[in-house]
Amino acid sequence: MKINIHESIKKINPRCTLGYSIIRNVVVHGASPSLAQELFHLQMEAAKFYNLEELINIPPIIGVRSIYKKVDFNPFRYNASSEEVVRRMLQKKGSDYVNSAVTVNNYCSIKFLVPLGLYDLDKIAGEVSYKLGDRGTFVNIDGNLIATDEKAFLTDAQGAFGNPTLEAAHTKVTLATRNILLVVYADEESKREELSHILDFTKEMILTHNSGTVEAQAIITI
Repeated sequence: MKINIHESIKKINPRCTLGYSIIRNVVVHGASPSLAQELFHLQMEAAKFYNLEELINIPPIIGVRSIYKKVDFNPFRYNASSEEVVRRMLQKKGSDYVNSAVTVNNYCSIKFLVPLGLYDLDKIAGEVSYKLGDRGTFVNIDGNLIATDEKAFLTDAQGAFGNPTLEAAHTKVTLATRNILLVVYADEESKREELSHILDFTKEMILTHNSGTVEAQAIITI
């Protein structure tokens, strides 16, 4: 699989950087007491340092919101996945445990405050490009119809399927998923070594709790 950042992004975000890992032969579980406990402890620690009033002033959140303004997403309407996970935690809106792969994604989103995308690789067709979307729509994981025109999305031969906030229903990771595409959406201040660390940490957590083998890993820029 080839993954690239399209020239259309360069015009609005010339420092755009993505990290990705392709992980095959995973076994996604519906419940994992050890992972649930790890998430609980991280949430308790994070709650000591974050509060809703000051969340948007934390440097990683500021960086992501800055990118959103450039790619025509209202950061007050569309929270990045990392910010949304922390907000739900602070508002005590229930457990973030979905399955063993998605929960790793949520764990690392809280830990690093950088949006991560997790996609079922077998539902992706052809080359993947991060670009400004063509006119069209897709159904997200909440069942809502999302317009894609002139907003930044990962796309394949079938159209848009994800970005730092939104994910198409057909590419979501479920218990039936066997191959995963992990994407880290870096903010403008992220250094290459920091992005590599986030990728490595998240990848190792996925392998620990879901098994699997890493086929490829890379950091890409325009």
